[in-house]
Amino acid sequence: MKQIIFRGFLFAAIFLFCGMVNAQQTVTGTVTDETGPLPGATVAIKGTSTGTTTDFDGNYTLNDVPEDATLVFSFVGYQTQEVAVDGQTTIDVSLSTDASELEEVVLIGYGQTTVRDATGAVSSVKAEEFNKGINTSPDQLLQGRVAGVQITQASGEPGAGANIRVRGTSSIRAGNDPLIVVDGVPLSGGGVSPGSDVGLGRRGSTNPLNFINSSDIASIDILKDASATAIYGSRGANGVVIITTKGGRSGKPQISFNSSFQSGTISNEYDLISADDYPGIAGDLGNPNPDLGARLDPLGSILRTSFTQQHDFSYGSGGETGNYRISLGMLDQEGIVKGTGQERYSGNINITQRAFKDRVTFKSNIIYSHIKDDGEAIFEDASAEGDLMSSTLRWNPTRPFFNADGTYNQPSDNQRNPQAFLDYFEDKTETSRILANLSATVNIIEGLDYKFSVGLDRSESTRRTAISSDFEANNIIGRGVASIEDNYNFNKLFEHTLNYNSDIAADLKLDAVIGYSYQSFESKGNSLIGRDFSIADQDKYIKEIGYAATFQPNDILAYYNPSSELQSFFGRANLNWKSKYLLTATLRADGSSKFGSNNQYGYFPSVGAAWKIDEEGFLPEAISTFKLRGSWGITGNQEFPAGSAQTQFGPTDDGTAVQQVNVANPELQWETTEQFGVGIDFGFINDRITGSLDYFNRTTNDLLFRLPAIQPAPDVDYWTNFNDIGIDNEGFEISFNASLIENDDWTFDVSYNMAFLDNSITNVSNQFPIGIPTGQVDGRSLTGQRSQLLYDNQPLYAFYLPIFDGYDENGAPTYVDVNGDGVINPNFDGPGLTSDRTFVGDPNPDITLGFALNATFRNFDFNANFNGAYGHEIYDNTKAALFYKAAVANGDNATYAAVNSGADPDNGGPFLSTNDLQSGDFLRLNSAAIGYTFMGEDDFNVNWMNSLRVYVAGQNLFVITPYDGFDPEVNVNKAIDDVPSFGIDYTSYPRSRSFTVGINANF
Repeated sequence: MKQIIFRGFLFAAIFLFCGMVNAQQTVTGTVTDETGPLPGATVAIKGTSTGTTTDFDGNYTLNDVPEDATLVFSFVGYQTQEVAVDGQTTIDVSLSTDASELEEVVLIGYGQTTVRDATGAVSSVKAEEFNKGINTSPDQLLQGRVAGVQITQASGEPGAGANIRVRGTSSIRAGNDPLIVVDGVPLSGGGVSPGSDVGLGRRGSTNPLNFINSSDIASIDILKDASATAIYGSRGANGVVIITTKGGRSGKPQISFNSSFQSGTISNEYDLISADDYPGIAGDLGNPNPDLGARLDPLGSILRTSFTQQHDFSYGSGGETGNYRISLGMLDQEGIVKGTGQERYSGNINITQRAFKDRVTFKSNIIYSHIKDDGEAIFEDASAEGDLMSSTLRWNPTRPFFNADGTYNQPSDNQRNPQAFLDYFEDKTETSRILANLSATVNIIEGLDYKFSVGLDRSESTRRTAISSDFEANNIIGRGVASIEDNYNFNKLFEHTLNYNSDIAADLKLDAVIGYSYQSFESKGNSLIGRDFSIADQDKYIKEIGYAATFQPNDILAYYNPSSELQSFFGRANLNWKSKYLLTATLRADGSSKFGSNNQYGYFPSVGAAWKIDEEGFLPEAISTFKLRGSWGITGNQEFPAGSAQTQFGPTDDGTAVQQVNVANPELQWETTEQFGVGIDFGFINDRITGSLDYFNRTTNDLLFRLPAIQPAPDVDYWTNFNDIGIDNEGFEISFNASLIENDDWTFDVSYNMAFLDNSITNVSNQFPIGIPTGQVDGRSLTGQRSQLLYDNQPLYAFYLPIFDGYDENGAPTYVDVNGDGVINPNFDGPGLTSDRTFVGDPNPDITLGFALNATFRNFDFNANFNGAYGHEIYDNTKAALFYKAAVANGDNATYAAVNSGADPDNGGPFLSTNDLQSGDFLRLNSAAIGYTFMGEDDFNVNWMNSLRVYVAGQNLFVITPYDGFDPEVNVNKAIDDVPSFGIDYTSYPRSRSFTVGINANF
């Protein structure tokens, strides 16, 4: 009986088990998102380890699924969905983006935060907010976009450099540009390509940021106050700009192709006397040969309608374990001056791969570019020999370019034929650069990650310049000259960081990082100048300098700069209590080989705090965000030549011996900048309207100077700090964004920013009784004069000039007797002495602003971006040097305004005064674009194309300004003894107005 009962239970159990097996089934389906199929999504049976992933088309098949099971559908960046099977054999799911991940994220150096949780002054500009059109360097994407960030292009030349100022200017000799961090690698801060000088004038290096394809940039984050920048210690005094390139997106493969074509013409010209009017005007002024027969437009003859094309291709994809993106780009940009332009070929590879059940994450970011720059003879310091632009502006429009026999008409009276300049001058630069950051992150325990990264930044640049022996200029005619200059830079970065992000108590969250960083910088190069060529073809000079017969010892140079090393220990802690009270504390210790043996380490602390008052519950419902911030910190600046603290030797001028060139200073240290600030972040109507208000005050001390050694020391220089000289910057910033319309058909957004800045330098006279002159002025009878002076309680680079008081009855210029001694002395000899100069202008704007308009109507989109600056002056050295009445009387050209002045046509030439100091105020429509987007399935009835956008864009469409030069946004390098200048215009390359048509296709 027992056996019978046992067998009965056994048969029943087997029957039930078989029934359970029979209750299992196979489930199939498709997982999609708003764009289509979603490959790599996870489909799992809840409560088990059984699951699968979707294929390339988003399809999945899951076997042995119980009828009463629940399926969990998930993917990185999407909201997880749970669906009960309930006997279904086909289940299709559409996943939605995780709204919690949409809150704006900003990078803060070795980490990230959200805008709502930031305690410092940080701004982030995403790719969709960038200025439109063809932009050849990242700084152009930002103009007018961020409060307190001023970007001034050196000129309109393709590849020209730019000055980036974050909350003003804070140094004299150690550089004022912010630290640039690209994909986690801090750049060295120096130029990459060599400058050039073959005797007629100096041409500066190209923009070191040109190697980054703007189409590859995902976001640019700007850290402005010490709470945000102190994590970079001795390099954070001028702010930090973090550039992040695009990575792959999870989901189905994404293919993008962008193609654009642009044409450009000069946007503004000087009002030069025309060829038809010239004979009469010149004759009235006493010119004995007022009409030489030709009717020319000299400026128009060197200009052209430029054409630019840019093509970019990218392919990316990703799944649960990683993603990747690969891109290629080509830019071919012509300048509006004939013979100028830039070609760039670039590639970008970003790969993220997770392994060991997501415990380890590997990342690689690699950027490569090869750039070819073509330049013409437009110099920063054109001498009496002239350059292409000064020769063009001076050229008599009735003087023919060619003689009867077809040769160039080349006068011997310091007047250069601009067409001969174009034909006989060559300047070609080739630069290759690779920047890579490879990292591995290990998740040790929940919330604790260790990261090791290696960064490499290597560049090679060769510049070849030549002038034909047929060119009529002193030391050139019959000889010819050519130069070859090479630069090599190699920077290495090794970093270890430990990040902890977790709740450490009820309502208390800690986000902390500690780390170690080592970065080394190497720079070397050589240059060679050859003269006396047996042939006249300068193209052959460039290809083979061996045609030269003469190589002077002082024209042969090879250098290997002392390597500089930076070793750093850093830490930051962010505390968040109840999501209301935020505290950030940072400390970095930097050790640099640049500094003296007694001061190689510096310590840079900061602290920031914020109170999210909107979380307290007592504010009106209309106020959705209201946060009060405050910060204080100390940062440093070490952007000056490596080896400046050590004894250095170099060759004598004739190359026959060695001489000391620098005296050691074991006490040398970095400049330090102390900054504090307060701010308010606000939002109304569910953050449809948002903005921020910021006040800051920063003071820079321990300023770095290079001085001549005190006798009886060798006749050399040495570097030192002056801690009693200070630079103060105080300002107020406003940012405002409003989404005014948002419905199914229309959107309309407005953003606005404005910054007010006051800059001054103190106690200069304690060390330099007559101040520090800079701002070199060039031109006949002007060469060697200075236009700017650094002095007590004045803004940096303040203009120090005689005050023009009109012309006397004889047409001679008169000046104001500033010191009241009855004697007019317009020459420079320092404040309080016999000079009748005084401080008359400030090149630093009091106000900078920008605003943008963005609108969409169904598939149409429109955007416009304006930027402006007010309360500053520009010294127009071009006008001073070239445009005066006597020039026309002597056979050159000038402007109508010059010949209508009260000057005597025989007054002998130009003079330095406030007569050529002009307001630099401007408001510019920087860019505008209108586009239409076709959706693949809706408009083309195809499923292989997601979207196709066609657009038309314009750049530099108009500028409202009283300045009558080429453009008010200009800054030609007029440094003296490496003391920078600012706000001087001299025969600069004019800016263009351009129009672009393009397509953006996504597959």
